[in-house]
Amino acid sequence: MKIALGEAMHPRHVFHAPVWGDPQAMSRALRDIRQDLAASSDAKPNADVMQAALTQFYETQKVANFTELKYLCYGVTVPIRGHQVRLIDQRSLFGAVLTMVEEREGQAKQFRRCYQGLLSAYFGFEGNGDEADPGPANWRRLRGFLGHKLDGVRKAARQRGEPPAWLETLGSHRNLLGEDPCAPYAGALANGDSSGLRAVCEGLGIPSSSWVWDDALMAYVRLVCAGSDPAFTRGLPGVLDLVNDRIDLRLPQRLATKATAHTVSRYSRCGDRPEHGGLRDTALAKVGNPWLARSAWDAEVNDEPARQMVEGWLKRRLIKDFFELLAQDGGADLRRLNYWLKWEPKISDMWFILGAEARRNPSPEFKSLRERMSGRSRVLVDPNGLNNAFVMRIGPLLVIEFGVTGNACYLFAASDFRTDLDAKQFTLQRANPLKQIAGATKLTHQGQWESRFDIDLSRLLRDTPSSKGQLQPRPARTEAVREPVVREAKQSGHTPGGRPATGDWPAGVTDRRAGKKLSTFDAMQIAAYCRTVGIEHQDLRDKGGSFWVLMRDPGLYKRFADQLESQGFRYADGKGYWFKDET
Repeated sequence: MKIALGEAMHPRHVFHAPVWGDPQAMSRALRDIRQDLAASSDAKPNADVMQAALTQFYETQKVANFTELKYLCYGVTVPIRGHQVRLIDQRSLFGAVLTMVEEREGQAKQFRRCYQGLLSAYFGFEGNGDEADPGPANWRRLRGFLGHKLDGVRKAARQRGEPPAWLETLGSHRNLLGEDPCAPYAGALANGDSSGLRAVCEGLGIPSSSWVWDDALMAYVRLVCAGSDPAFTRGLPGVLDLVNDRIDLRLPQRLATKATAHTVSRYSRCGDRPEHGGLRDTALAKVGNPWLARSAWDAEVNDEPARQMVEGWLKRRLIKDFFELLAQDGGADLRRLNYWLKWEPKISDMWFILGAEARRNPSPEFKSLRERMSGRSRVLVDPNGLNNAFVMRIGPLLVIEFGVTGNACYLFAASDFRTDLDAKQFTLQRANPLKQIAGATKLTHQGQWESRFDIDLSRLLRDTPSSKGQLQPRPARTEAVREPVVREAKQSGHTPGGRPATGDWPAGVTDRRAGKKLSTFDAMQIAAYCRTVGIEHQDLRDKGGSFWVLMRDPGLYKRFADQLESQGFRYADGKGYWFKDET
């Protein structure tokens, strides 16, 4: 204020004023000084003195003077240090504060200052609990108190002179004290104009972290969703920009999820519902995969038609991803694509077994593909890094297609498929194989194959009992180390070839084909090597079990496999190498 006064008294203003001694100019200066003084006297108190007043009242239920009462008003929604409670969460204490404030109503200036403190607390309230909890209930009580007393505070302020600007701003925006406080700002926000709301918040000292902004943005989302189908379609891009943080305004995560749920539910009620890629991807990011995160959809959206709509979109997108992006030559396999799109409504689950190229491709389209496949992507170990596999669940059947042309389509009753689809890594014919002969129906893509596929699929769906639809269960952790029927590992007798970049097998490990016990040194060396190259291992010998190296495909680490065999380890199909000490 001193700086402003000094600037006003500068000679260039005093001696070069348009009219010397202009009474209107003097009146304006006096008005500005009064408003500055009013703003200064009503400023929010220092945090430390406010905390002292809150602690004193919480522990004694007493207030020494008006200043302490004013501090309580500003602090009713602030956690009290050392107690981690808020007065607004305590019914009796909060009620006592309102009673003491109301008793000051005859002292207009003091009452107005308490009113401003309560208004600041009202805008600063954070309520993440249940609406029936004391906090939200007392916040609504505070809202009613402020709305009821507003006219009286304004009238008293006018009688004392020109009322402070914040009070006049509140009088023009009394909707902020109503049941739907921010609805009037939704229309401007829908048109991309936030200047009005910013001006209101600046005039009332509402911080950017206040619930007011969140409520206004949610009112904007509700307004868009309440419109006609054409109006909703026009407003949808703006809503998606908001929930995906593509504009300056931000919604917290919980409200972004809520806004997404409201929007996708509204879209499902449109007369025309073409697939909307932006809404699909937003729903996946904010709510989750509609068939893998069913509980989240039920909790957040609670709209089965909307869930089914997004699930259908995602399945169709994933089918297109496979036959458009994962074909060996990089070109779309349109016949297979169109054929399986026809079956999309019958597909209840999918798995994507990705080769090296699809897993490592850094392009944006492949990154997006991997994000969409999250939770259902697996690793395919195949010398042809361009190959990929697509597994579909249709009723009691599993259907497997491959990206590389020339491969047959394999159909199984789900219970006949002997590989756990929750495994992380698959091969074509060795450990965790995808190409299995037993129980499989092989269909070739030759000639007019689509009609033959229809006949065979329909027949299998008709003839396969539902009891055959149980997938191979994922083994429990203990089952992975049970002693199976084993075969002796074949001794190669030739110089073993190594896999590049996996590290060298440590020198100095004893060759003990005929040994009876694995030494502590050898066990430590094997464990260290496993950790280096990322192979899982388990040493259960202290529990009467075996030392396991869970290397399901020895061909990937042939030199290591040969060394294990020289140590006396034996190989168990589909699990790995094991050694059991002899006593």
